[in-house]
Amino acid sequence: MNGYRFYTATSLLLLTALFTACQKSAPAPQEESGVNAETEIIPEPNAGSEKPQLTVAISVDIAPYVMKNATTGIEVDIATQALPGYQLNFVQMPYEKLQSAVAEDRADMALGVQKFKDVEGIFYSDNFIDFVNAAITKKSANLKIEKVADLADHKVLTWQDAYLELGPEFEKLFAPDSPQRKNYVEVADQSEQVKQFWDSKDAVIVIDRSIFNAISQATEHKLSEVDYASIFPEATYFKANFEEADIRDAFNAGLKKLCSSGEYDKLLKKYNIELPGTICDSKAHP
Repeated sequence: MNGYRFYTATSLLLLTALFTACQKSAPAPQEESGVNAETEIIPEPNAGSEKPQLTVAISVDIAPYVMKNATTGIEVDIATQALPGYQLNFVQMPYEKLQSAVAEDRADMALGVQKFKDVEGIFYSDNFIDFVNAAITKKSANLKIEKVADLADHKVLTWQDAYLELGPEFEKLFAPDSPQRKNYVEVADQSEQVKQFWDSKDAVIVIDRSIFNAISQATEHKLSEVDYASIFPEATYFKANFEEADIRDAFNAGLKKLCSSGEYDKLLKKYNIELPGTICDSKAHP
């Protein structure tokens, strides 16, 4: 009997201790706050920490200017560094659509455009990038291209609206109503343009040298198999255009800073772009 009483008393003590421990470990009731306890509470973002956002129209991928879905490339880097106070959201489109992207409210700014005429409400930057174009042929084709007129009887592969951008002689030769227009092929995607050149026996490709070199090497073609004819103006300059003049002004100021600091030249070296002159030279007029 004494043993039984001792066992019973011991069991009661253990149960009491366990009950007390459970009460201590249970969470204390919370005061009503008007929020469901199971709802995750996310702190409000600091609105002042976010940069103003701009939708930026930019070309389809054209190495080394725009690459990897407009996440890198010299045009991407120049724009990002020239406008450090803004978050740039790049939207890619063919060159012919870049020209009208801002006017048609599809972007706040567009990179790689030319100013053919004044458009009310559109603000153009200074030149921000320049291309050095050449007429390139295969050595095996044995074509003699020494001047623009020599292109007349050959298939010419080039980019959209190129006839407007390579000087008056080229424009006259390949204008829409010209007899030579039948030999003139505009290709929206310059990777495809280069592919068509390498697939052709004797076509002439008119293109920026850096673009041609980058795409050809990436597709394992040998640059030693081609000739470059420098028959066009020394450089073709491109601008950006904007919906708002103050952002255009900030962009121009950013370009000047990139030039004066030497960062612009560093970007050219980063992307292996060799130019006879750049937008930082005094001869590159706005």
